[in-house]
Amino acid sequence: AYNMNNPQACTIVEKAIKCWGQATANLVSLLNPEMIIFGGGVFGPAIRFIDRIYQEACQWAQPISIKQVQFLPSALGDVVALYGAAYLAKGEREEIHD
Repeated sequence: AYNMNNPQACTIVEKAIKCWGQATANLVSLLNPEMIIFGGGVFGPAIRFIDRIYQEACQWAQPISIKQVQFLPSALGDVVALYGAAYLAKGEREEIHD
């Protein structure tokens, strides 16, 4: 719907970009990370909005920190959740055997 310029879809996406920008601005201001990785099955389709999320975050974040952080898409794409699940399962398995 967004790609077809549906007004309601466009409004929702714009609000989501603003929320993601504010959330990442808080993260940057509090933790001063070197990078923030975006990805996964839920966020994956929104990868194309990373630049706009960064621009929104610039309005809210601590100015020095936001200039030092990189906003990047996950290299793992949609399968990132599978890697996370495998990691958690491995950790639980090791705890059982300890």
